[in-house]
Amino acid sequence: MKKYSVRFIGVLVLLVALLAATFWFWRQLPPHTDACLSTEHNIAICAASNMARYGKFDAVVPEHDHFNIGTLADGSDGVIKLHSAKNESVGFQLIFQSTAKNTDAQATLSLGDWHSSDNTIHTDIASQLFFAHYHLVDKGGYQWGPKSDVLPWPAEYPDALVPQHHGCLGENKTLFELVPLPKQKNENQAVWIDSFIPASVAAGVYQMQIDVQINQLIVPIKVELTVFDTALPQQPSYDAIGEIYRSYLLEGAGFDRSSSLWKNMARCYQQLAHEHRMVFMERWPEIPEGDALQDYIDTYQPAFDGTLFSAEYGYNGTGSDTPVTIWRTPWPQEYNVKLEAPLEPADLQRYASLSREWKALINQQGWDKTRFFAYVFDELDGPEKQKTDMQQRFNYIALVHKQMDLLQQALDEGSMDESFDLLWTSHSNPTIWQHDKQLDLTDKVRLWAPNASAADPSFLAERIDAGETAWFYHSGHPAVGVHSINASGIEMRTWGVVGARYGLNGQFMWAVNLGNNDKPFAEPTYKPDDDRFGNGVVVYPGNQLEKINFPASPGPLPSMRLKSWRRGLQDAEIFLLAHNKDAEKANQLIRTLIPKALAEGKGRASWSDDPADWIEFKIQLLKLASQ
Repeated sequence: MKKYSVRFIGVLVLLVALLAATFWFWRQLPPHTDACLSTEHNIAICAASNMARYGKFDAVVPEHDHFNIGTLADGSDGVIKLHSAKNESVGFQLIFQSTAKNTDAQATLSLGDWHSSDNTIHTDIASQLFFAHYHLVDKGGYQWGPKSDVLPWPAEYPDALVPQHHGCLGENKTLFELVPLPKQKNENQAVWIDSFIPASVAAGVYQMQIDVQINQLIVPIKVELTVFDTALPQQPSYDAIGEIYRSYLLEGAGFDRSSSLWKNMARCYQQLAHEHRMVFMERWPEIPEGDALQDYIDTYQPAFDGTLFSAEYGYNGTGSDTPVTIWRTPWPQEYNVKLEAPLEPADLQRYASLSREWKALINQQGWDKTRFFAYVFDELDGPEKQKTDMQQRFNYIALVHKQMDLLQQALDEGSMDESFDLLWTSHSNPTIWQHDKQLDLTDKVRLWAPNASAADPSFLAERIDAGETAWFYHSGHPAVGVHSINASGIEMRTWGVVGARYGLNGQFMWAVNLGNNDKPFAEPTYKPDDDRFGNGVVVYPGNQLEKINFPASPGPLPSMRLKSWRRGLQDAEIFLLAHNKDAEKANQLIRTLIPKALAEGKGRASWSDDPADWIEFKIQLLKLASQ
């Protein structure tokens, strides 16, 4: 036995050595010539889509011929090719990769104007440059629930995007002029270019040139944008909501909601959300009354009447002059994870009064363009971790569901209609209770938000047909893409497309800014032992930029994952436009890309992990939508 064990160990060691040598050799390969341009300064410039998520030392590979900027087979120079609807934002990356060890080299990037085919300059197409910050993912297994496929870790991956020019409500502070280039051989540094195409832009082909200067060398990068004759609606067709935690502590705005600093920061965060076709909702510690209520009105009136998203407030993006479509009533989330006792009659009466008062305020202030919901209970009936007697479990679920019913009735009584739906969140699939009238949630809940693995498409479709609303929130494979940093941009893109695939109304991100107080960039996750690295964070605090060697600039910074989430929401809008033109072809496209997801998903994730498929999917939808 010993003899064979030694031989086995020897073979194993040899295999490990071969794998290590292969990996080392792969790391030494020059970047692919189609996707990259080599320069004389030991730097290659590579193009990548908004889905690429290359680690600090990953090889850059071709995704699609629309991102091949090297010398092509016919001897011509490649061009980055983008496709969009009107009123859409598109993003792509340039990745600088060192081909040998470098000194402290830096680059400047000059984004030229967009030109139409007749050489007319179009300054209305706004482009912005972002520097990608890399985070060390040291715990990234994503084994919460069903184990999900993620990128290898430990490794450094880009996520936080530092804008070249940044500020709240029209301020415009320059955060960097030069882009530091990688020093080690085969090291990467990504930059992100975001462009917004207003609804007023005519369909056609537009060009822009990006001049990259390294020392005295100028490398021109050509970009071509095809705008199709279709436009995303100013008001989102899908709800997309993320929760704000700790208010704006890390932005230096404190907790005084009556201060102009706090009010402006709240508005600044809503502008970033609106720009990405979503809403960030505050968690209120107590119900605003008296002066606090007036402060609330002063803060959010511009979001409810749309002026916050106008040039008056320095806004330039989708949904201009358009009020937020969905909003949470500012009532505390009082009951979390477990309900200890039934609600008292006084509790129910209090909520009926709140509903009555809030409905009157909406009418008084003219907030009729926004839908409001109540978030009071959270995950009260999810799977019980502790061993519980079956009868006790039955009694508990019956109690919880009865209280949900009573509270919804109280809200309806107060508003004298169905103005405020009570949000239901859970890790449980509601179909498991349909067999028993005491447990069944049908006719008790009107706003459904199970996690994606518990979201039963057939059941939720029935509820939508009945006039109710169905969202989902995070989970993992095979239900929906993961929201961790060590994952490709396809993952968060699936959120919007999966929702459109099954005709759901929206999605909910439980936290957007709940990272480590002291190390918001080093530990962008809500607790250190969670292996979903990035969970709880999709925006970063600009006031903490000095911790990564940039000037502090209060206000939210987007992440690559926020951009990916937006990409999926925009895909969903284009799908609806295409579906209106040819439902059969649109359905075929989306079901081919995502055969199964949500509670229907089994085994490994079924959606394509090839960026080329997603690029072609969008182009085909645009063609359908504009025919």
